[in-house]
Amino acid sequence: MLQVVMELSVIECDAVSFGIPKQIAVYDAIEVLDMNLEGRGLKFPVIAKPLVADGSAKSHKMSLVYNRDGLSKLKPPVVLQEFVNHGGVIFKVYVVGDYVKCVKRKSLPDVNEENLGSLKGSLSFSQVSNLNCVERSGDSYYKMMDLDDGKTEIPPMKLLVDIASGLRRAMGLHLFNFDVIRDDRIGNRYLVIDINYFPGYAKMPSYEHVLTDFFWDVLNRTNKKEIDLDLDLDLDSDTSGCQNEGSMLISSNADVDDGSANRILVVDEKENPIQV
Repeated sequence: MLQVVMELSVIECDAVSFGIPKQIAVYDAIEVLDMNLEGRGLKFPVIAKPLVADGSAKSHKMSLVYNRDGLSKLKPPVVLQEFVNHGGVIFKVYVVGDYVKCVKRKSLPDVNEENLGSLKGSLSFSQVSNLNCVERSGDSYYKMMDLDDGKTEIPPMKLLVDIASGLRRAMGLHLFNFDVIRDDRIGNRYLVIDINYFPGYAKMPSYEHVLTDFFWDVLNRTNKKEIDLDLDLDLDSDTSGCQNEGSMLISSNADVDDGSANRILVVDEKENPIQV
């Protein structure tokens, strides 16, 4: 799924780059037990994500796996993704047609590799979007998730817009979002860690107006296409009628037995019908 990001033709500028974390798909429990992470280009800790994304609560349940003991408790099929320290901040980029909005959110805290040996097998977590409607209805939800510390800068919007445009063309989608983190190891390098089809837009500011304008524009363009199609059909019908009338007129003239019309109609294209 994320490989599409690496196939985008996005020009990197201002010493800013982007990419995706290393990841592998695991389909069998035995494969998990025998897996050599280092040999597959990964090392602990890793994020384990369900491979099946059907919108259920189970499909959003993930784990931060610290060691092999945690790895053995996974239930494939799963995707094992490299965990990258990112300052505990995630950038959720919402795409609605040509509209792109980036929102800062709190994320998992960084992991100190020196403490890995003292951590238990894994830490389970799920998306906050799975909170019920009551929990999301109050201002406390937005205060809890908003990260307005004045210190964390949003990635360059030009980069996000270019990535969004490339994904929209590549996937043929107009409603989606993607999650971005800043790689603390390299500074201004951003990683796309997830792409979601038709996400929950309730967390996007002013989503009502944005979605209303989008669907209204889609409706108007659809109606215009239908009108243009009707006009094209009418024009084709008129042209066909004229051609039929012309054919009838030629046939009528061809039936006149004065000899002149037939001689003109059957002239060989290689001969010049004008006689000097």
